[in-house]
Amino acid sequence: MRAHLTTLVFLLPSSGLKIRLLNRLGHRIHPTARIGICWVERVERFEVGEGSIIGNFNAFRFLARVRMGVGCRIAMFNWILGGSGLEPGLPEDERGVRRTLQMGDHAHIISFHFLDCGGGLLMADESWLTGIRSTVLSHAFDPHEGGMILEPVELKQGAVVSTSCTMLPGTVIGEGALLAAGSTLWTRQELAGGSLYGGVPARRLSAIDISDWVYNRHRYGGQKTL
Repeated sequence: MRAHLTTLVFLLPSSGLKIRLLNRLGHRIHPTARIGICWVERVERFEVGEGSIIGNFNAFRFLARVRMGVGCRIAMFNWILGGSGLEPGLPEDERGVRRTLQMGDHAHIISFHFLDCGGGLLMADESWLTGIRSTVLSHAFDPHEGGMILEPVELKQGAVVSTSCTMLPGTVIGEGALLAAGSTLWTRQELAGGSLYGGVPARRLSAIDISDWVYNRHRYGGQKTL
């Protein structure tokens, strides 16, 4: 019953009443957060911090937890799914990240992305999934052992993913690293911090230093998502 009520409440327009209803249902939404009209199916818990925004027309399905820190943003038309983490016969989830989307303070997801969070998507403070049409796959076929690889995709603090990129299970984008548009990360590929990567598969192109002022969301109209 709680899951069905959560689905119905998420279909309401953004309002203080919507936040109060979600909190009554056991979620934890800060009163200053804004949550648009979204499709939510079998998500156990939302934790949305102060000033965070979930825009209209996002879909969240089969997730254990969606956690957004302070000042986060999920823009519009994103598919955020955790069903791959329900596959029978999987080993124990030692890190407790399976079927979760975890966003640190001031982390951002823009629009039209496909995010498989079955193995977990972990975004540290000030990390960005920019542009459109990037794909995160936290599960994949294992060609050596058979079965499925299910591992989290991680963006370290200040990491930035450009438009139309693909990230496979176990990939790690280092602190302050930038993945150029149209790039692909192979399974378990790790990018060094402070570096620009690009290509298929991505390779290091140069050092890069992203200044702190670049991350200020107010420069990008962050208050006008809904």
